[in-house]
Parts: sequence; structure tokens; C-alpha cells
Amino acid sequence: MRAEVEITGLGQSGEGIGRHEGLVLFVPGAVPGDRCLVVWEPGRKRMARARLLQVTQASPDREAPPCPAFGTCGGCQLQAIGYTRELQEKRRIVEDALQRIGHLDVDVPACIGPGEAYGYRAKVSWPIRRGPAGPLIGLFATQSHDVVEQDDCAVLAPALRSLPGLLRQGMLDFSLSAWDGREGLLRHAVARRARSGEIILTLVATAAEPRLRLLAERVMSALPEMVGVALSLHEGRGNRILGAPARMLAGAGEIEERILGLRFHIGPTSFFQVHPAAAERLFATVLDWAGPGEGTPALDLYTGVGVLALLLARAGYRVQGVEYAEEAVSFARRNAERNGLEAAFAVGDAEEAELPPPEALLTLDPPRGGAPRLAERLAAAGPRRVIYVSCDPATLARDAAVLVAGGYKVGRVQPFDLFPRTAHVETVAEFLR
Repeated sequence: MRAEVEITGLGQSGEGIGRHEGLVLFVPGAVPGDRCLVVWEPGRKRMARARLLQVTQASPDREAPPCPAFGTCGGCQLQAIGYTRELQEKRRIVEDALQRIGHLDVDVPACIGPGEAYGYRAKVSWPIRRGPAGPLIGLFATQSHDVVEQDDCAVLAPALRSLPGLLRQGMLDFSLSAWDGREGLLRHAVARRARSGEIILTLVATAAEPRLRLLAERVMSALPEMVGVALSLHEGRGNRILGAPARMLAGAGEIEERILGLRFHIGPTSFFQVHPAAAERLFATVLDWAGPGEGTPALDLYTGVGVLALLLARAGYRVQGVEYAEEAVSFARRNAERNGLEAAFAVGDAEEAELPPPEALLTLDPPRGGAPRLAERLAAAGPRRVIYVSCDPATLARDAAVLVAGGYKVGRVQPFDLFPRTAHVETVAEFLR
């Protein structure tokens, strides 16, 4: 089927949304305000994924993407959209999810942007695959496991952009094979840069090949900012990136990041926001909503390396953090000592953690899948205040509906753009019993 449609909004994966005779069409590469000629498979009744054939009338919000790999590489979806419109659409995505999935009528304010839409990304995972002329190191193509090589990624921190080339040449020089889906040595490279300038790299490989140490030493000598190179063993055929806990091949096993005046040491595989400057705005909002602690107990679930927990401890809360990853809990405890703050951290399943008393503050920052079991437990017997940090509007809306049905009301909602030029949007939501 073929038709010309007007694009009226964005889907949660960054596709343009148009309609034709009652059929909702999702059009990758289309911009709100475009008129487009599109094609899709016949027989669809409610919705279909369409292919953009031609922009017949460009949106006033359409702009030329700075990255030559845009449209092929799956790392960014929104480079063709003016940034002001991107923020508007992200606000609408959050509001739409709360209404459509959560059946909640919530006033969602403007999405808070970071001020930096390019050159911000402080962490990246590059797949490494076997190519016809040597290893391919880049990002996956859209809806594919084909690797698109791009050594000048527009959203990546400039200090990280030389790494794919260094690794590619090192693999050739030391005869290190790339993964092909069934066999091969190197599968991924995961790099993180702190605002201090320090960089740490993790090589994900199928075996502890001694020549990997030569590659690590090559990278360390080529990049003065590189403080350490780690190895994570992943022998299986699954799609997950990391394997066994990382061990060092060269250099130190941590870098230091600062958030709102506190020092946080993070390891090669620790979770940390990809845009620390934008994350500071989010954490400042959580602290503002939380208010002064004055000895009030607080439970921080999915605490990671303890960022929010320690910010709350500094604000006067008696904080308990829960996190399933042992390495992260170890860093959280050490981060408390570094900052001279009192907080307790435990290894455990955040969704099964013992709930605090009614007067406590509960904060949570779950992964993309949300916290459905925890939402049910909170609805039954949760504290009076919950602040939920979400990286997926759909799962936030689902969990919010459970909380509201269980006796909470939505206090405030605030979206943040922590991953500009992509379809991702972060949201902080407050629930009051």
C-alpha cells in the first residue's frame, strides 16, 4: 500500500506517526510536520510500520543531520528534528503514555534539556564483528545486528572518538579475531569517560587470550586519559553485552565522576548516566522535591553506586540503599566513605526489599522494565511519599496506574532529556498516598 500522509507526532522509538483512513503508520526518518509518501504491507487493520519513500513537503522543524551515518546507524533517531521540537515531542510522549497506558490525566511540564545536544555521550558500547577486510567496530544498524562503522559519532564525547580506530588497528597488528555470532575472540568494547577527563575501557571477549594485554597496553600508551583497560569474559551466544565481572588487563579499575559536589568512583561496568551534566539537573529536582531530611528514613532502591542515596544522606536523610549488583554496592559503600557521609547499602532484589515505615521517603530508579512487583507491594503497604525515576514512559505509566489504584495520587511529573538526539526520555514522578 502507498499513500501520502502528514506526520503529526513521534512514537516512543522516534518514528514519525501519520494516519491513513484510520490506520496508524509508524514512519522511521519522518519528522512531525512533514508530508511524506510512504509504503507499507497491505492487510494491516490498526497500525503498520511504513517505509519513507519521499518527503513531499518538509516540516519547518526538519534540519540536516550532522552525522553522515544517520538513517543507517541505530544510535540516534532524531538528528533530523530541530532540538526545540524534540523537547516538545518528548514532553508529549510522557503525557501520552500516562494517558493512554496509565489512564491518568497529568499536567506534564516542558521537558528539561541539558544545553548540550551533541558531544555529550560519556559511555558507549561498540559491537565488534568480523568483516570482509578485518574487524568492524561501530554501532548496530537500525533494527539489525549489522555493524555500521562511524569514527566521528556526533553525540559521542570527542575524547572517545579515536578508540574504534585504535582498537581496529590493534586487533590487526596482534591478530585478534572478531566475533561472528558463533566464534571469535572480541565481541564488544565498552568505554566511559568522566568529566575529569579520565577514561576506562572494557573489552568483552570469549577467552583470556594473552595478546589482549598487548592491545590494552597499546590503548593505554596512545591515550593519556585512559586510566585502565578491563576484560569481561562472555563465552555464550546470547545478545547481552557484558559477561563475567571485569578484571583489569592494565591500569586502574575505576574513574571519578562528580555530581552536585559529591565524588563518585565508578568501575568499568558500573551503571552511570551517559550525560552527567544533564543528570545533575534531574538529581537536583529529586532533592528539591524531597526537601530537607531532618533525620527522616529513606529507602533508595536500585541504588547503583549510591548517587541518589548519598545526595539524600547529605540532605539529612537516614538512607538505606538496595542494589542487586555486588560490585555496585561495594562502590556505593566506598563512595560514602570518600564523601564522609552515613548511609547503609545492601545487596538484594530491590523489588523484594523490606518496605520502610509510612513516614519514610522511598526513591527508585529501576531499569527499562520498570518495577511491576514493587508497584503492587507499594500499593498495598507503601510509605506516604515515593519518587520514581524512570527511563521508559510506558513502564512508568503502567506502574503509576497500579500505584494510583492502590491509594496514591500523582504529585508532580517532570521529563528530562538525558539522551539528546535519541528517542529516550527520562522522567521523575512523585506519588503521594
